[in-house]
Amino acid sequence: MKVEKIDHIAIRVKDLGKAIEFFNDLFGTEFSEPVAQEKLGVRNCFDPLGIELVESLSPDGPLARLIERKGEGLACLVLKVPNLEEAIAEMTSRGITLVRKFQGLKTKAATFHPKDTFGVMIELLEYKSKHPIVALRGQ
Repeated sequence: MKVEKIDHIAIRVKDLGKAIEFFNDLFGTEFSEPVAQEKLGVRNCFDPLGIELVESLSPDGPLARLIERKGEGLACLVLKVPNLEEAIAEMTSRGITLVRKFQGLKTKAATFHPKDTFGVMIELLEYKSKHPIVALRGQ
């Protein structure tokens, strides 16, 4: 499977404000304004380095329950691929479980179960056009 690059990494956090302040100070970066993703039950923001911070919208949401079980940390490794359907076929032919496929405004993506990938959720992302994901990152 051809992977063009690491698009971004997502980090699950309990307190988005504290995480933004910490990473801004540590890396000298600046995150976009947080955006609520109601369907997913999260708020997230991005920085130019390719870091996404993700916080649960509610204390009993799926992400909050995951943080309770596993703690804060790496949520997802997002890889840019040139052809999502070919990449999905490659992953599933290797016995890696497809969790879901979805489309955004400028991308289409597929998420794979971490039980099959050494505990790391992997998301494959194909841009619908040649333009980068800048609009989705709020920059």
